[in-house]
Amino acid sequence: MGKKKHPVKGDYGYYSYEKKRRAAIVAFMFGLTLLIFFTGIIMTGTRKNMFTLVAILGVLPAAKWAVQMIMIFLQKPIDPKVVDITEQAAGELTHGYELCVTAYEGRLPLDAVVVCGNNIAAYSSAEKGKFEFMESHVRKILHGNGFGNPTFKIFRKLEAYQERIRQLSQDPQRYREGLKYTPDEAHAGETRDEAVLRVIKNISL
Repeated sequence: MGKKKHPVKGDYGYYSYEKKRRAAIVAFMFGLTLLIFFTGIIMTGTRKNMFTLVAILGVLPAAKWAVQMIMIFLQKPIDPKVVDITEQAAGELTHGYELCVTAYEGRLPLDAVVVCGNNIAAYSSAEKGKFEFMESHVRKILHGNGFGNPTFKIFRKLEAYQERIRQLSQDPQRYREGLKYTPDEAHAGETRDEAVLRVIKNISL
């Protein structure tokens, strides 16, 4: 039996897995820092030793991981209903889940993203956020990465999102017509749609 594959960014279940993973890393790093600190005190009888310096330096990466842990803990796992709808309506189209797009101006969680040529449809269950700004932000990022001027729409109503990805899946070649993509050596075998999703993943938590 092969080793169980853990969810990666863009997979259903990513948030839940990352919460456990990051919490474990933070607990280990802070635990190790405290162990070094108290070991130094026990061995030297004072806090003024090299162990304390090492422990202080160890707090910095531990704190960085703590921030990353907090960020992922703020994310709400996707409703399984959204997964079912996406899998059924999108068919073989490239898609991803649980992507929280970030920018200097803020962040916005996207429950699901479907890519078909120059058309990207996303669904967000967030009650509030900078929806129009994030649509523009993602378009600019994709344009800057050589993907022309794609249409990126964030749907807030599940029914409208479902209808849109159903339309895309019925005639995907229509939305890919005239588009060209040659992957570099690092992404050999990657399709244009997969490349677009990869860029969106790269700007997500």
